[in-house]
Amino acid sequence: MKYIFRILTILSVLNISQADLHAQHIQGIGLSFGANDFYGPQTGKYFGDNVTNITFNAIEGKNDTNISKKFRWDPLVRFTCWYKLNRHFDFNLGISLGNAIYPTGSNDTTYQEIKRTPVSKTKSLLAELDVRANYNIIPKEKHFISPYVFAGLTGAYHSGYSGLDIPVGAGLNFRLDKKSKDVYFNLDAGYKVAVTSNDFNHIQYAAGFVYWFKPHYKALVSKTVEAAVAELAAPDMDHDGIPDSVDKCPTIPGLAEFNGCPDTDGDGVPDDEDECPLVAGLKQFNGCPDTDGDGIPDNKDKCPYQAGPADNGGCPIADRDHDGVPDNEDMCPDVPGTVANHGCPEIKKELHEKISRAARDVFFDEGKTTLKKSSYSALTKVVNIMKENPGLYLNISGYTDNVGNKEFNQTLSEKRANVCKEYLISKGVSADHLSAKGYGEENPIADNKTEAGKAKNRRTEMKLSSYKQ
Repeated sequence: MKYIFRILTILSVLNISQADLHAQHIQGIGLSFGANDFYGPQTGKYFGDNVTNITFNAIEGKNDTNISKKFRWDPLVRFTCWYKLNRHFDFNLGISLGNAIYPTGSNDTTYQEIKRTPVSKTKSLLAELDVRANYNIIPKEKHFISPYVFAGLTGAYHSGYSGLDIPVGAGLNFRLDKKSKDVYFNLDAGYKVAVTSNDFNHIQYAAGFVYWFKPHYKALVSKTVEAAVAELAAPDMDHDGIPDSVDKCPTIPGLAEFNGCPDTDGDGVPDDEDECPLVAGLKQFNGCPDTDGDGIPDNKDKCPYQAGPADNGGCPIADRDHDGVPDNEDMCPDVPGTVANHGCPEIKKELHEKISRAARDVFFDEGKTTLKKSSYSALTKVVNIMKENPGLYLNISGYTDNVGNKEFNQTLSEKRANVCKEYLISKGVSADHLSAKGYGEENPIADNKTEAGKAKNRRTEMKLSSYKQ
């Protein structure tokens, strides 16, 4: 068994050389600190054991006894090389060195006796060489935390003894560098099952950092004469493996799939086409994200964290009175209303009826703009309603029959509507809340062929509104 450790070392070096020569995947290096626990797997006491300490008390002339908790872990440092196969699989080669109290010359079944006999324990250097295959349950390139499980083979050397273990365990990678995705904090724990008589089951805990080289990194290998000639014949200024003659980004290391250009944010859109090269985005938005999901990319969205329509710059439309009608459509943006009334409060039906009845009692001298005396009572009612409801607006419309000249009738209807308006203003109604318009012979409500119909068509209409029209 004494040659096993050397053989594993040689095989691992050959594997690394093979990967360097042929693999085109990311490579990384790591440094971790941790501990070996031989005591726990043998005794079932994984977090230490009680230790009895006896000291002589000279004053009292007797021994003092106290019991304390003592960890049985032995410290180690571990160096690793990482090789990526695909999004889910990678493997690493690790060398760990530790100063261990390591029982030798026995098997697991006699460890209970060995631990009670200090002379049978040897404090010595423990060296282990691991070759592990890792399965990343969640790909680390796409997520902040990436759990993985592993299995492999370990060669161990200690105090002149060599041994073999099979490590199985799990770990976590925490991405520390969001932008380049190069640096990870690594935690793992593995149970090592001894397969030789001079070794023992134990657990290895480790915590440290892993640095992944850039995608274009290539290990240094000896160049053949043919390779050197080919490189001189096809210059590659940025050393990304793509000749300058076909490299779209000859001065910046990139990827073959993007014709030599990099994809810094890893979103599948090369930097030379990416409008947001430092932030992962969507191809449909030229590499920019749409954080609020409103269909407007963040670089063109005035409110990238709040969804809104394109005609408002991607910002939500305000609704100050919270009535469900946006301010740009709300005729009363500061007073809650209804959608049917354009965001304004509904006017009571009885007010509409009072105004309509009053308007039907407004009459003028025939062919003139002079109000008949009976009309003032009706207009006074209108004044009272407007003063009691100062937030309302009143639209006054004048109409005539079809007797006489059409242009004359149009002018007459306009003047009569304005006469009503001026009277209301004279009685204290706000002019800003009044509007008057004449429609002449339009919109008859009865047949102009009869005198009764003509009388109905010569009318004044008044309508209340919650907003100015």
